[in-house]
Amino acid sequence: MIKSIWVSVSMSFLCVFCLSACVKSEKELGGKELVRINNMSISLDEFNQMTERLPLEKKMKLLSEKGLRDFLDNYVITREVLYQEAKKKGFDKSKEIETKAEEFKKAMVIDALIEEAMRGKGEISEAEMQQFYKENEERFTEPKEMKIRHLFVASEAALKEVLVRLSQGEDLGKLASLYNVDQSRQDQGSLGWIRRGQLASAFAQFEEVAFSLKKKGEVSDVVKTPYGYHLIQLDDTRGKTLRPFDQVKD
Repeated sequence: MIKSIWVSVSMSFLCVFCLSACVKSEKELGGKELVRINNMSISLDEFNQMTERLPLEKKMKLLSEKGLRDFLDNYVITREVLYQEAKKKGFDKSKEIETKAEEFKKAMVIDALIEEAMRGKGEISEAEMQQFYKENEERFTEPKEMKIRHLFVASEAALKEVLVRLSQGEDLGKLASLYNVDQSRQDQGSLGWIRRGQLASAFAQFEEVAFSLKKKGEVSDVVKTPYGYHLIQLDDTRGKTLRPFDQVKD
């Protein structure tokens, strides 16, 4: 029922959208186009596919004209504008980004293999999990300590501004000294060395993202906490540790 309501409301509100800025006027759009950003066209079907991939709680926020407008303006259009600007600057040809994409692809392929192997099976036994854990220890090995810095802002407006400046090649540390809303701005966003479990529970996702970084200088995607928005940069690592089975069992 929620899905049918969602589709119905989405279709109704999308028909009355009026877009501005770098978006072409409604009269210039083709019949199947929802919005055109420079030479890039996004259709209504493509927009619906984007919203269908959202978690349920985020979908519920779109059950209003304002919610749909905000999602289109602040996510779909902004994301495409930033992507086009990044391509102009050649970031899509960056070796570092190509490496990240390849690592992400490998992870997805491995996950697909595991899903196929598990398909049709019942409850996975403790012994099977233990065996997988022992045979794949490298997947659960990570730095013992990580030295990180973050760019920390409290509003979406500030977040958009720093993302644009980062896309233009500005240094995260220097931006942190200008924008950060905590004491770390005095040291270009540095949080020093951290270990697993050291941060408060409210920063559980922050910790997961931080420990997923692999290379010095690598910057994470945006992480949202109850206090605002963070971009995390890996400065250094020291030591290695195998996460206990009980921590990765789920």
